[in-house]
Amino acid sequence: MISIKDNLFLLQTARMSYAFAVGRNNKLIHLYWGSRLEDICEVAKLKTQMDCASPANSLFYLEYRGQEPYDFMEPALLPIYDDGARGARLVYLSHVVENESLRVTLKDEHYPLEVTLVYELFGDLDVISRKAVIRNCGETDIRLDSVKSATLNLPPIAGNYRVTHYSGEWGAEFGVNQCELTQMQLVMENHRGTCASHQHVPFVALDAESAVTETSGDVYFAALKWSGNFKISIEQGYSGNVCITGGINDFDMEWTLKPNESFETPALCCGFSAGGFERMTEILYDWQLDWLAPREKAHAIRPIIYNSWYPYLFDINETNLTALIPKAADIGAELFVIDDGWMPKRVNDKAGLGDWVADKSRFPNGLRPISDACHAQGMLFGLWVEPEMANPDSDLYRAHQEWFLSDPKRPNFLKRSQLTLDFSQDCVRDWAIGWLDKLITDLQLDYLKWDMNRYLSEYGTDHSMPIRYIQNLYAVWKSLNERHPNVLFENCASGGGRADFGMVEFADRINRSDNAHPKDVMILHEGFSRLFVPKTAGGAGNIAKDPDVPLPFRIHLGMTGSMSIGIDLLKASQETLNELRAATAYFKIVRADLQDSYVYRIASARQHPYCIWQYVRRDRKSFGLFGFAHGMREWEHCQQPRFKMRGLLPDAIYTTEDGTSYTGRELMSIGLQLLFKRQDYASFFKFFK
Repeated sequence: MISIKDNLFLLQTARMSYAFAVGRNNKLIHLYWGSRLEDICEVAKLKTQMDCASPANSLFYLEYRGQEPYDFMEPALLPIYDDGARGARLVYLSHVVENESLRVTLKDEHYPLEVTLVYELFGDLDVISRKAVIRNCGETDIRLDSVKSATLNLPPIAGNYRVTHYSGEWGAEFGVNQCELTQMQLVMENHRGTCASHQHVPFVALDAESAVTETSGDVYFAALKWSGNFKISIEQGYSGNVCITGGINDFDMEWTLKPNESFETPALCCGFSAGGFERMTEILYDWQLDWLAPREKAHAIRPIIYNSWYPYLFDINETNLTALIPKAADIGAELFVIDDGWMPKRVNDKAGLGDWVADKSRFPNGLRPISDACHAQGMLFGLWVEPEMANPDSDLYRAHQEWFLSDPKRPNFLKRSQLTLDFSQDCVRDWAIGWLDKLITDLQLDYLKWDMNRYLSEYGTDHSMPIRYIQNLYAVWKSLNERHPNVLFENCASGGGRADFGMVEFADRINRSDNAHPKDVMILHEGFSRLFVPKTAGGAGNIAKDPDVPLPFRIHLGMTGSMSIGIDLLKASQETLNELRAATAYFKIVRADLQDSYVYRIASARQHPYCIWQYVRRDRKSFGLFGFAHGMREWEHCQQPRFKMRGLLPDAIYTTEDGTSYTGRELMSIGLQLLFKRQDYASFFKFFK
C-alpha cells in the first residue's frame, strides 16, 4: 500500500514500513524503515523533527545522494556536466502512483538533469524494489561517473550494526562472512565483468548482533539485481547514521547521456525481517517463487537429470550416448543432458568452442537422433552451450575476430584456452539470439544449460562496455524465455558465478558450484539456501561417482536441491542401478513437498561435524528432515541433543512414514532424538505429513 499526505510518502507491506518526505529546501529526506506502522500520521512527527534539525544533520538522511555540499558519504549519482561541474543538487519536482509503484522525480537546481526514483511493491511481501532513471533534459552530453540504484538509510541503534555478506571463489562459493560496522566504509565490489558471485554475491544484511538470532530480531537486507561489476557500500558516520549505497560499480566505468537520453539502473531491493535470519530467508524464497520467476508456474517441479559430464567429460559420441539413454530412463531420470564436448574438435578445451554444430566424426547423424531417442523413452532432452566464449581455434574466431574483446596494442590473454565475445556489441547479441533459437527449435530441446567459464581480462576502449555487456546478456536470456516458454534453462557460470538475483527471473536452475564433493556441499548448500530456493540448486552431477562416499549420502544430498545424476550407468553394478532406481522413485513421491519448502538450518555444518536441515512446505502441512554427518567423534554420537523443529502449525498432526504421529507443538517444544549411524558419511531423510 502507498500512502501520500502533505509531501509525506509511506510504503506499507504486511510487516514493514518505509517512509520519506519532501523536507526543507525541497530535498527528499528519508524518515523511516522498519517494522510496520499503522498510519502515515506516525511518521509526521519524524518529518517535523527532521525539518527542525540542522541542515548538516539532514544531509545524513538524503533519500538519494548526489554529492551535495558537505555530504561526504558515498554518492549514488555523480554527473559531470559540459562545463566541468560535477555532482547533483537534487530537489523535488513531482510524483505519480501507478498501481503498486511510486515514481518520484527530482531535478538538479542548476543543470538540465532529472532523476526519477522508482519504488515498486510486491503485494504484502516485505520487500521494496528501488531503482533510478537518470534523464538528460539539456542539449549537451552529460557524463555519469557513478550511477547507483539507491541510497538506503538505516535507523540508528544503540551500539553497532553487524554486516553479513556472502563471498568466495570457484568451488568455494557462498562463504558466510560477518563483521561489526564501526565508523567506517565497508565496500563489497566485483571487477570480474562477466559475473559477480565468485567474488561477492550482490547481497548484504545488517542486524544488531546482540539482539538477533536465527529466529528473532531485526534484520535489514538488500539484494542487487545485477550480474556484472557491482559495488555495495555500507557506511557509518560519527553520529551513528548508517546507509547502504548499491548499484553498478563505478570502477573503470563511465556512461555518456546524450540529449534526451535516459539511463535506468538495475533494481536494488530492500527488505526487513523482525524474525531473524530465518524470516529473511522465507521472504527471499517467497519473492523468488511468487514474483521474480514468472516461469515458476510452468516449471514448478524440477526434473531428475542425467548429465554426461562427470562420467565422460569430453569423451562422448553417438554410440555411448545412445547406449546410455535407456539406462538413464530405467533408473528414473526424466531429462537427459549432453554436456560439453559435442562440437567439432571438442575433445578437450583447446578447440571447437564457438562452432555450435555437432562434430560429424562423432555424431555422423547430428544430435537430432539422440533427441528423438530421449523423447521415445519418455525423457526430456537438453544440451550444454557456452555462448559468450570461443577458442581461437574455431571457425567463429577466424571469421569474426572483431567480435571479441581486445585491447588495441596488447595480445589477448587466454584463459581456459578461450576468449570472450564482446556481448556489448548489438550484432553479437543478435547473433547469439539467432543461433540459440535455431538450435532449440531444430533439436527440439527441452532444456538448455548456459555456461560461462572465464572473467574479463580485456575491456577494450569503451568504458561503457561492462554495462552494455550485461544489458545485452539479459536481452538474450529474455528473448529465449519469450520464444521458448516451455524450455527449462540453467544458469551456469563456472559453477555459481551468476548465482544472483538478476538471473533468477531468467533461469529455472542455478548451478550452485562446480564443486560436488559431498563434504563441501554440506557447507555450500547452507550458504546457497540462505538466499536462493533450494530446488534451483543445480550442477552436472550432485549424485556423481565418488568411491569414498556411500551412495545413500550422495542420494540424500541430491534430494536437497535439483537432483542430477552423473554416474557411468554402462559400468555401474546392478546393485548401484537398483539403488538409484529406488531413490528416484521415492524422490518423486516427496519431491513436490520438498521443492515448495522453506529451509531451516536446525544444526549447521559450520558449527558441527554434522548438519540437520528441515524443509517445511510453505503451507506448513508437511516437512522433510535431512541429516548429514562427516568426521564425527565417538563422544559426539553419544551426546546428540533433542533437536527442536521450527515453522510448524502447533495444532497440526505430523505423521512419519512408519505411522508415528506428533503434534506440531510437540515437535517444536520437545523435539526429536536424531541419531546418526556410527560410520563416516552417515545420512538420513525422514518425511512427516
